[in-house]
Amino acid sequence: MSKQSSTGRREESPYIVPGKSRKGRKKPHRGRWVLLVLIILLAAAALGFLLWGIFGPVELGSDDVSRGSAAPTTAGTTPGSSTTPASSAATSSAPTAGTSAPDPEKAKTYVQPSGAAWNLILVNDYNAVPAGYEEDTVMEWVSGGQMDQRAAEAYRQMLADGAAYDLRGVSLFRAQSLQESLYSREVEKWKGQGYDQAAAEEKANTVVKRPGYSEHNTGLAADVGGSGNYSLNQDFENTEAYAWLIEHCADYGFILRFPKDKEEITGVIFEPWHYRYVGVEAAREIMSRGLCLEEYLFEKGL
Repeated sequence: MSKQSSTGRREESPYIVPGKSRKGRKKPHRGRWVLLVLIILLAAAALGFLLWGIFGPVELGSDDVSRGSAAPTTAGTTPGSSTTPASSAATSSAPTAGTSAPDPEKAKTYVQPSGAAWNLILVNDYNAVPAGYEEDTVMEWVSGGQMDQRAAEAYRQMLADGAAYDLRGVSLFRAQSLQESLYSREVEKWKGQGYDQAAAEEKANTVVKRPGYSEHNTGLAADVGGSGNYSLNQDFENTEAYAWLIEHCADYGFILRFPKDKEEITGVIFEPWHYRYVGVEAAREIMSRGLCLEEYLFEKGL
């Protein structure tokens, strides 16, 4: 944040010689005022160059937008609220592909057209896992659980190449029945803190998605730990394993699914451990541009 300074203009009182009337006083020459203004402008310019030399130019984010920290909850999560994100979903039309700054609100509520490529399926508060998906997808055992077999080999290779950081899967594919159990437990936790049923469900939804609305129900997501940290806490961000994943995950087709500066769009708290397979081409663009999956799919109309 840059500091701002305000300068007030001082009004000069005319100098009157004692005993002399105003009528007889000579008016100051206009050239003196012009000279004074020029001196002030030159001094201001010199000060500006000095400050620029000390602090340098202001650096912006990767998409040329300065961001503040976002709150780790979705809108309307105060106790007693009865509005859920899914109930207010609205279909948004996609912009022309290639837009550099997708509209955050429209990206958040984007409803994906049917027939999306398997690796780009969008699952969030506004998009459920397609009907019959679980039955039609072949899962394969990998580190930490099961994964869609079409993404399994890339996942294995990523963990193998990051072996120096002891990368391991912690939680991967979850059947919707298991998701129901996890979600219900989270709801009860919030109800125990004084929230009513509707508000507790909204709070729970920022941590554990409703059954059918979790990426873990697709078999394309993996919660990963490393550097001795496997507790799925935000302090994983401070590990060397996380630094390696952020730099290299796109090379294997994975993205950090829930970045800390996209919480208002994804509706999920920052999860430095959660990685999602989307394919190498999409992953490299998403990670290099600092997008979340919602923004990318909305921009491309996919």
